[in-house]
Amino acid sequence: MLSLVPLALYLLAAWLLVRDVRRGPSANPSRLGVPFWVAAAAFVAHCYALFAAVRTEQAFTLAITDSASLVGWIVGGTTVIAMTSLRLAALPAVLLALAGLLAIGTGLFTGFREIHLPQWEVTAHIVLAALAAGWLSMAAVLVLVLTWQNNRLRARQPLGLMSLLPPIETVERLLFASLTAGFAVLTLALVTGFFFVYNPVQQHLVHKMVLAILAWLIFAVLLWGRYRFGWRGRQALRFTIGGFVALALAYFGSKFVLEVMLGEHWG
Repeated sequence: MLSLVPLALYLLAAWLLVRDVRRGPSANPSRLGVPFWVAAAAFVAHCYALFAAVRTEQAFTLAITDSASLVGWIVGGTTVIAMTSLRLAALPAVLLALAGLLAIGTGLFTGFREIHLPQWEVTAHIVLAALAAGWLSMAAVLVLVLTWQNNRLRARQPLGLMSLLPPIETVERLLFASLTAGFAVLTLALVTGFFFVYNPVQQHLVHKMVLAILAWLIFAVLLWGRYRFGWRGRQALRFTIGGFVALALAYFGSKFVLEVMLGEHWG
């Protein structure tokens, strides 16, 4: 299976990064060292496996597992780019592991597949939706890391694995950067999606649209609360996870019910 190659490379890059950070200040994890190049190779291998799985002669197909892999590809690519300039200690290892896990399903599901004709409008919408899902998935992981860091500090427990992570302020900035970017692209995905929906009922898109709009509203309230009241901590956790769950149900939940259980497709 081609998906095993990016999985192995992502996990190897994560392990190498953690190993370098544990060596102490003498190892500079922000440099383009071996972990970065292994992560970059994983991203390229992931791209090849994904393209091979979804490309056909006349169109391209997206099974539910391929869609998850596409989100993982966005996570992996964003993480590799972040490693070139940001001092994130071992935090990229968590995101690389997530990308590897999502890559496992590449080409795995051989049953019903959603088929798209090579139209640039549809392709643009899918790319925007994948970017939004990828960056907001990263935000969901980062808010869990941030919550864990806060709980450890408040309990005055030994740092342990937390010593491998960047300061809380850095994680928080990265969290809201991911939320802001994901929200902006989600907005564009929703706007472009409305142009391709001619009959929501006939196209089986009602539930997807409602849940996606709900996710957009949740993230909008969170970002407004952050700007107006400086929300963080529990507010960030609740709204981020709530928005992520709504978004996941909008795409993957609806897609699973429609394709796997009912044997139908959107469009």
